[in-house]
Amino acid sequence: MSVGDYIRNSQIWRSVFRHPAPTDRRNRVVVMLTNFFLHLHPVSVKQQGIALSYTWCMGGITFFLFLLETITGVLLMFYYRPTIEYAYNDMKYLQFDVPFGMIMRNMHRWAAHAMIIAVWLHMFRVFMTGSYK
Repeated sequence: MSVGDYIRNSQIWRSVFRHPAPTDRRNRVVVMLTNFFLHLHPVSVKQQGIALSYTWCMGGITFFLFLLETITGVLLMFYYRPTIEYAYNDMKYLQFDVPFGMIMRNMHRWAAHAMIIAVWLHMFRVFMTGSYK
């Protein structure tokens, strides 16, 4: 048995992908309603529902802010040690001695705040427009 067959016959694979690729609209609905990744792509979308002025790109903005958080967080990990002995001195070192350290820290902080706002606005729009139905 190959590795691919072993993975496709595993319980995890079957719980995530419960049906084969759909061939018609009815099967597509069944696949989407039982799929683990349902929230990523709806079964059908109205044309006006995906207009740029209607969605405000909140999902894309949130994803961009998540990437910014990840990149700046990884870079900040090189200079910060979260212990009682080192935390304060590491922050002072990051602010005053590391090139662009203050900018990197502020980008990380403001991206976190902006991501919370973007997620809230995204969920508010989804709720108010009934897009979850």
